Amino acid sequence: MPVSLRKEISEEEFHTHFSSIKAPHQTLLCFGLKEEDKTLWKLWGHAYNNPGQCHAETLVLREIENYLKTNISNSAKYNITWFLSYSPCHSCCDKIINFLMNSQTKIEFNIKAAKPYQFNNDQNPKGIKMLKRVGILFKMMECNDFEECFYLFVDPCTKFSAWPDLEAQSLANVTLFHHYLGQEENILDIHLFPNDDSSSVHARSASHFEDHVLADKIPPEGPNKTPYKKDELLDIRAPQKMCFPPRTREHGKDVKRKLF
Repeated sequence: MPVSLRKEISEEEFHTHFSSIKAPHQTLLCFGLKEEDKTLWKLWGHAYNNPGQCHAETLVLREIENYLKTNISNSAKYNITWFLSYSPCHSCCDKIINFLMNSQTKIEFNIKAAKPYQFNNDQNPKGIKMLKRVGILFKMMECNDFEECFYLFVDPCTKFSAWPDLEAQSLANVTLFHHYLGQEENILDIHLFPNDDSSSVHARSASHFEDHVLADKIPPEGPNKTPYKKDELLDIRAPQKMCFPPRTREHGKDVKRKLF
């Protein structure tokens, strides 16, 4: 099944796709949908891209659309939260915008990405800019966002252990995000983003500027370590940990579907 509903991911899956240690040629998307005035999620789960066919974003948007068609409340406003292992490509940004434009209800969309997807391709930063212009909350993940994702989609009762370069990864991604998005201040046309699901699946890409920034911001790495990725936020200082309440196995399953 392309989309796994109400299913957690393993700790191994989380570290493989969200950490800077590995860069798989695959996107993992963890998502939650809830009514604005509710605490528990109405719909949640995760999805991987379907190689050569659909990106994970497309699969999840279809699932959410189907749910809203049969469960929509006229008075409800919905909140959608996504945790992505890679930021959306320009085509997926277009699909997200079209989804909001065609929606029959009010939706607040919050997207958090662990690693940038080919920011050296001009179309991808333009797509992110369009998301922000239509009111979608987009950011690259900080330390507390990784912890929140782990708590919500892996195990609410297991202490999150950050990998050694997490803060450096976040800081480098923030810097690169602002560099690439700051280059495009011209008026953007929504038709810049073609509806093409046949584009290659999200994967990491490096450029001369990226290499320069990473070398400048991050201490030298060992010969066996993979390169660092890049991230976003208005304040590029080292992020602070979010303090989560104590968690026990007894109430863990109830808390699982709560958004912070």
